[in-house]
Amino acid sequence: MTRLLHVHALVRHAARHRIPAAHGPAHRLTALATGVAMTTTVLAAAATPEASAAERRSTPQRPVSTARPVPPLGPGWPATEPPIGDETGTASFEDSLEASLGRPEAPAPRPAYPGAASQPEKPAPKAATASSLPDRPNSMRLQHHLAEGVLRANGIEWRSTGGCSDRTVTSCTSFENVRWGTIKGLIRFAESSGCEITVTGGTERGHASGPYSHWKGYKLDIAPSACVDRAIKRYPSAGVRGDGARLYRAPDGTLFAREKDHWDITFR
Repeated sequence: MTRLLHVHALVRHAARHRIPAAHGPAHRLTALATGVAMTTTVLAAAATPEASAAERRSTPQRPVSTARPVPPLGPGWPATEPPIGDETGTASFEDSLEASLGRPEAPAPRPAYPGAASQPEKPAPKAATASSLPDRPNSMRLQHHLAEGVLRANGIEWRSTGGCSDRTVTSCTSFENVRWGTIKGLIRFAESSGCEITVTGGTERGHASGPYSHWKGYKLDIAPSACVDRAIKRYPSAGVRGDGARLYRAPDGTLFAREKDHWDITFR
């Protein structure tokens, strides 16, 4: 109804502005034709919104997605994005070292009902060797439990007169802050000699000081044995130390000193 009133007003406006009658019948006919044309245009414009609304109601609308488009992946890219983690993609030294030792497997679940088949047991991880250990600088420092785990995995034991591993106690045997190169050097010697190795001294207090001392993580003491003695004495003699200990030097620079009740080894 409102639209029709608007159209009627436009028609009346066109009629008021038609050419005066003094100009003759031809002019009146022209004005009438102009008014009819304007009326037709207005009616068409008024009908368009209604027709458009009817068309929208009859045409099903597609839902608008608010999700961001996923860019196409290039050749060689994974189907999903990698998890967020370390920017370099490498694990920490401690994690990689523990992984080389083999993390303990969770026990297999027990059967849920009598007679159910149990999961087969996985084989135990192999001991880490000097060649399979993580490749890190020799100057890297280790905590006691990591160094102990690596040595035990390679059949190397340790003992102390006090039965302890406190670095600040002289009667203990500690690997705290030992160099990674020192641990790998002892493993290499154990592999090449084929001897049973027992460490009797580490980085604890009570040893001689110096730039390549026990406290600085360069030295380890091991118990002597017939096998160990033969393996060390096959290396060339390097003279006698100031305290009278005979010296033997391996091709890799490792220096062995025969003290009273143990071998003092310096790993460079």
